[in-house]
Amino acid sequence: MKRMQPYYYIVALAGLFLLAGLILFSLQLFPTAESTGITVDPQTDGQGEALYDLWFTATGIYDFGVDHALSLILYSADNNTVNLLDRDRKLLWEKVFATSPKQAKISACGGYAVIGTDGGRIYFTSTDQQTSWNDEGDPVDLLAMSPSATWIAAARTYPGQEYHHIDFFSQAGRLNWQIETGAIQNLYLSSEYLEQAHVYFTSIEEELPVIKAINLEGEEMWSYENQSLVAVSRHGSRLAAVQENRIIVYDSLGYALWSTALPFEVKNVMFNPQNYNRILVYGSREGAGENLYYFDLAEDLLWMKRIADGSLFSFTADGQNIITSSWRHFKEDFTQMILLDRDGNEINSWEVAMRVEHLLVTGHPNLIVVGGEDGYIDLIDLQPLLSSVNGNGIPEVPLYSPVITGLQTDQTRITLYFADDNANLIPVSRLISLDDNPLRAALEELIRGPARGSSLYRTIPDKDVSIEVDFDNIKGLLYLDLSQELLNFNGSIQSEAALNSLIKTVSDFKNVKEIYLTVNRVPADSFGSLDIELPLEPQHIQKPVYVPVASGSRYYLDIREGAAEDPGEVPIENLLEQVLRTSRSMNFVPSDLALIDIKVSSEQVQINLNDSFMELFPEVAGETEKLQAALILDALFLTAFENGRRQRAEIIVEGEYWTPPEGYPPLNRFYRQPFFINPE
Repeated sequence: MKRMQPYYYIVALAGLFLLAGLILFSLQLFPTAESTGITVDPQTDGQGEALYDLWFTATGIYDFGVDHALSLILYSADNNTVNLLDRDRKLLWEKVFATSPKQAKISACGGYAVIGTDGGRIYFTSTDQQTSWNDEGDPVDLLAMSPSATWIAAARTYPGQEYHHIDFFSQAGRLNWQIETGAIQNLYLSSEYLEQAHVYFTSIEEELPVIKAINLEGEEMWSYENQSLVAVSRHGSRLAAVQENRIIVYDSLGYALWSTALPFEVKNVMFNPQNYNRILVYGSREGAGENLYYFDLAEDLLWMKRIADGSLFSFTADGQNIITSSWRHFKEDFTQMILLDRDGNEINSWEVAMRVEHLLVTGHPNLIVVGGEDGYIDLIDLQPLLSSVNGNGIPEVPLYSPVITGLQTDQTRITLYFADDNANLIPVSRLISLDDNPLRAALEELIRGPARGSSLYRTIPDKDVSIEVDFDNIKGLLYLDLSQELLNFNGSIQSEAALNSLIKTVSDFKNVKEIYLTVNRVPADSFGSLDIELPLEPQHIQKPVYVPVASGSRYYLDIREGAAEDPGEVPIENLLEQVLRTSRSMNFVPSDLALIDIKVSSEQVQINLNDSFMELFPEVAGETEKLQAALILDALFLTAFENGRRQRAEIIVEGEYWTPPEGYPPLNRFYRQPFFINPE
């Protein structure tokens, strides 16, 4: 019998691959447009370790995104389909389009999706497919959507590229306005909860880039020529632009806050999701020079390092770590991924068996999303990588320390003010013995500084300084005799932080009416670089608003003066709205969390929130989720108690009573004094 030649095996194998390809192609020609409940089986990683959650879409990806909680994944593909999956890899639905759906966006709240095709169709739908609308027009170049999909902006080009315009739609599909532009390079929509909500974009006009800010009525607010927009912070309060090798940071009103020249061409910029005054800047640079810079807009350059050319990068949700990826690091189709800490130090690295072309930022505490050009989408759990980093000597501390009430008979608490990552002065309550002089003890503890692991910073850098206290309790006159070293501050920011922390700390003693600073008993006329005029007045807050803030890996309550649009009495509704506005900047808080109404009776304050509030209480929860919920509840309840002047407060959802799952704090609370925030 004649033996089969080896090349016949090759031909037969090629035929099998061709047949498989034809079968896959045939299946793609007949997709199910409204399919539900179909499980997409993942391709397992050969190395296991439960680190990667990987599946293969069998198509090239045009665009893909996730909601803020990383519960839904939306992607458009080169087979003209758009697919929505949940985090468990179940296909929720698939839509087929006649032309390429180059743009596919999902709202941060996860409730809506919008798709734009190069044939000119805009398709908007709720992710549960209960509502939808279409708009037919010029081909879609770019889409942007506000976090709760209240507004949708579309950059379009008339065929032949002679006419470019932006269309601005409401959630219901109404075209609110249309403006003519140059060719659009990028398009952003700021949060609907920012007072100065804008559409931001870069267009090419007379062959030069121009940045423009358009308000919600379609009116131009400000613009800058010969600059390109490169990044917008999550809520639109900060914008980064480049002009040649110079980077410029603006606020939402167009005022330049900070700028610096760089030794390379800027390729990408990203704002820290928890500290919008800190930015990562990556550029193309020849040789071995550093090409990743981390800036603080107040302190300037924090660190710089070299990463592989062509790298992508992203912050973790808490802003404490940075992930970089580069498949160009290897000749094979492998991507090297590196995990950096907040100081730019490498703490872990690993490889992914694909070319990573997309690296997504999400609000999930542990998961990041990467995508490859050949259809891979990969969820990477950072928890085992982060938990393996230990031995830094910093004691374990809780994510948040909830409000406490009451004291033991032999103790009292003092309140100290230390700086956080955003230069806020955060109140911290600390126990002292009743035998101590509270004022003197407070100043001694302020000099000692914050506790290890607190993610807070001392405002008085020198532990060897001294403050002598002389207090006239009857007249309320407080004399603080400072050692000379305490006044030797170099900059106005450091001087202001130290002075304010000093004043705020002693202001918590209600009998203090006037504050005098002296050096060797001689009245001081300056404090560091600040000129002062004695006496200084205590800082008391009249309408306290308790808001959550993040510093490092921890959360705190900050106390701020309630802002009023008009002079006079500030309604409690406005104060609670301010709490919610700040809360929505937290990565774990739904972007559409809103106050429906509030009722103040003779006995209680009742706060009625929309059903997004329930997302703060997942059924399967660990300590992190429970403390995050406690943080938001503390902020709401304390603001209601301090301004509603009632002994009881409760929260309802959509007008109905609702009970969180077991293990969470209750949604009703009685006002008890004394209470202490951020206790150590």
